[in-house]
Amino acid sequence: MKRRGVLVRFLGYVGPYRWWVALAFTSTFVVAVGNGALAGLIRPLFDDVLMQQQVSESQPQESAAFRALLNRDLPEGQRGSVVNTIDRAVEPIQVWWRNNESRRWKLVLWIIVIVYTIRSAAMFFSEYSFEKVGLSTVRDMRNDLYEAIINQSFRFFSKRPTGELVSRIVSDVEMIQNALSIRMSDLFQHSATLLVLVVFVVFVNTELAILCFVVAPVIIVPVLHFAGRMRRATHKTQERMADVAMFLEETIKGVRIVKAFGMEKVETLRFRRATQQHLDINLKSRRIQAMSSPVMELIGGVCAVLLIGYAAYRIKSGLMTIGQFFSFVVALTMMYTPIKRLNKANLAINAAISATQRVFDVIDTENEIVERPDAISLSGVGRGIEYCNVRFAYGSEPVLKGINLTVAPGEMVAIVGTSGAGKTTLVNLLPRFYDVTDGAIRVDGIDVRDMTMVSLRSLIGVVTQEVVLFNDTVRNNIAYGREDVAQEALEGATRAANALDFVEALPLGFDTSVGESGVLLSGGQRQRLAIARAILKDPPILILDEATSALDTESERLVQQALANLMTGRTTLVIAHRLSTVRRADRIIVLDAGEIREMGTHESLIELNGIYRRLHEMQFAEDETAADDRV
Repeated sequence: MKRRGVLVRFLGYVGPYRWWVALAFTSTFVVAVGNGALAGLIRPLFDDVLMQQQVSESQPQESAAFRALLNRDLPEGQRGSVVNTIDRAVEPIQVWWRNNESRRWKLVLWIIVIVYTIRSAAMFFSEYSFEKVGLSTVRDMRNDLYEAIINQSFRFFSKRPTGELVSRIVSDVEMIQNALSIRMSDLFQHSATLLVLVVFVVFVNTELAILCFVVAPVIIVPVLHFAGRMRRATHKTQERMADVAMFLEETIKGVRIVKAFGMEKVETLRFRRATQQHLDINLKSRRIQAMSSPVMELIGGVCAVLLIGYAAYRIKSGLMTIGQFFSFVVALTMMYTPIKRLNKANLAINAAISATQRVFDVIDTENEIVERPDAISLSGVGRGIEYCNVRFAYGSEPVLKGINLTVAPGEMVAIVGTSGAGKTTLVNLLPRFYDVTDGAIRVDGIDVRDMTMVSLRSLIGVVTQEVVLFNDTVRNNIAYGREDVAQEALEGATRAANALDFVEALPLGFDTSVGESGVLLSGGQRQRLAIARAILKDPPILILDEATSALDTESERLVQQALANLMTGRTTLVIAHRLSTVRRADRIIVLDAGEIREMGTHESLIELNGIYRRLHEMQFAEDETAADDRV
């Protein structure tokens, strides 16, 4: 997406807050006019209040120069009309000023107080309005980004590291917020201030202003140069930060393996390398940023020396008063801060544009799981589940090759096979975690791609080996997403999952926090809470994916009882590593290399003397070895 397209699209997020933007711009303009007024009040403050001297005769000369500048491009009949209009407007003020020498110093001081008061109020509204727009806009963008991510298919998450996605939601959006809330305020406020001050210095002394503006390109060129380098460096900095976030995500989640293999030093060295790479590119970014200010200072200092030398000559020649000079110098000094802040704002905004582009890249990632406009809602299993010549591939290599399978309502079908046979892929296609490459999956005779996503997934309960619990209470984990669950229903589901005893023994019962990923509970306890969640959902279709493979014997016994309660009356697909858990299945499907090789009951498959029997004998030998080890 091109830079202009990014900016245009970003303005769409600002649109709902247009009235706050208008208030921000109006307040910013008032602040800018106030800055110009304060610079203008320096001259009467020096000439008529502090030094009590009249304006020199040079004023007509300066006014003449200003008139020439204003009237240069006007038609013959209109020459002088612009300045004459200004003169007529200010003539009453000039008359009062000449006739009230003893009172005008009070007027100057009162005007200064009034200007400061108005300017301070405008600064508050300007800053708050920009903060309001920035925070609100970034909230909307972060919400859209999260929604785009959470609705993506499993394929998206398999290609994008978790740390990268976290970096987009946190770091990139934070950078956009900083640019919009703070730097955008600087951009408009200081641009307006700079414009007002430019007009003012031209009015005060046209020749001196022109001299200053001749050297302005010397300042602008470095600003543009630093902005380009800063934009590129910041983009690389964010990429390195995403790498660090991804590394943290992996090692913290896998800390058990790290410690089990004694790899703390190795992982520490890897982390040090990642942070060193981030430091190197970050320091490059900081060098560019740090270099920009001294260069601007140096150029500004040289210009100041030239200005003072020329002004001293004009004052000695009687062409300028002390008040005029100080007013001019103060205005130029006030111009320096906007230029400096605009430089920083430019750098920050360019960095934010890069961050915005990365955010939009994620938002614009096409979701391969799309709900059709005319999708229908399904309320039950009806005639059961059908896999009709289903083919699937993650890339070019096929994983499933023409699967044909029918599961009757209430039937329990077990799926076994060696690792990589396609068992998990087969069940993941049913709730549309992925879409089939070819063929169709039907529930009650309707293609799952023709159903609404909500109705399809409301029919399916999933219990996997890797239990997902949130850092919340037991109650909220079981009643996930539902706030209207009665205590009796909660206790009933927990009891059916063989979990009520240990839940009631927790310090706060159902209101006890389980910790991040359920870390405060044992593996068997986490599994039973997941089963209780599925029981409470009461889905007609159940998917069990290796639900007991990581449990000890006692935990497995309790979980098996809970699963038996869960499977009663439901259409169930079971993937099991331990073949002993599938013996009671109505049918057993043997997958091998993405194809159904055998199908039948446990007894019939043993008699067949094929793949299933070989798997069974291998499992029996492993169980015998494990039993001997325990003895």
